[in-house]
Amino acid sequence: MHLCAVVAPTQDVAFMYSIAWTAVQLLFNNFFITFREVTLGWLTNLRFVSAVYFAYEGIATVEFAGVRMACSAGVDANGIAFLKELLPNSRLLDMHAVQAALAAPGPDCVTEAGAVLDFFTFNRGFSATLAILVGYWLVTHVLTYLALLLVARKERR
Repeated sequence: MHLCAVVAPTQDVAFMYSIAWTAVQLLFNNFFITFREVTLGWLTNLRFVSAVYFAYEGIATVEFAGVRMACSAGVDANGIAFLKELLPNSRLLDMHAVQAALAAPGPDCVTEAGAVLDFFTFNRGFSATLAILVGYWLVTHVLTYLALLLVARKERR
């Protein structure tokens, strides 16, 4: 954002640059639309300029990597009702056998939270993601500083 303010000739143009930059940050973070769903594959390369993508990857990695949760307690009646609301066209949830399996899945039921990372194709460790974010921060600050030097030299003349 600071770079936008430095390189823009007016405050209005800086505001428009900032909006465009924010749009890229938000659209290419792999949260709203996963990269598998994008039909123009070359657009997914814009994720590498999105700090939000790397921050989301880091948070998801810390939260879900290597986490296994027991699900032997099953889903209560309120949970099954919620699933019916969430998936109104699913006939499976009306079947007694499915409801019984959800209510009492068995003592060996385990949920692997790492499936979330697989879904979003996050395969980097947290340390690598943190290093990328620090590098991103450094690059944007160096670019802003260089732009300030360039503007200052133009103003001196």
